[in-house]
Amino acid sequence: MSFLSSPRLVFRTWSESDLPDALSLWTDPEVNRFLGGPMSPETVRERLNLEMDRQRKLGLQYWPVYLRSNGAFAGCAGLRPFHHEAGVYEMGVHIARPYWSMQLGEEAACAVMEYAFGTLGAMALTAGHNPNHLHSKRLIERLGFRFSHTEPWGPLGTETPFYRLHRPQMSLPQGERSR
Repeated sequence: MSFLSSPRLVFRTWSESDLPDALSLWTDPEVNRFLGGPMSPETVRERLNLEMDRQRKLGLQYWPVYLRSNGAFAGCAGLRPFHHEAGVYEMGVHIARPYWSMQLGEEAACAVMEYAFGTLGAMALTAGHNPNHLHSKRLIERLGFRFSHTEPWGPLGTETPFYRLHRPQMSLPQGERSR
């Protein structure tokens, strides 16, 4: 059952029966080229369990994403806590290779951002990318994130650029702006 959607995508939560989808995404060497390389089947099972556990405890995960048109698995996109900062979440998107160059990552990210700021009341979002992954950098910047810092990330401790997007300020009616 989906809880979030966009014009071409539907989001739902992971379940144990989604292991084949998780395996197809996270064992793909191209999808994971900038994420530390493909995961082993055992590591994928651990990641799937982590995502399901995070959903149970926090109501967050990198949710699986499916095409609205035919139900095909297209990847995942979602949120996780960021360094225990209250109201700040890290956003991520992993799109399956057959759907690259369709701007599904951007569409998924926009839906997640709307959910984070609207439903969850997030104060800010952060996103990072491998320093060599220029497509991710361009997407993050197109979404309005601004560079904030670098920090070691992943098993190799790669110095990774991170960006932040603060909660959008609501526009005040014309007469309210001068008060």
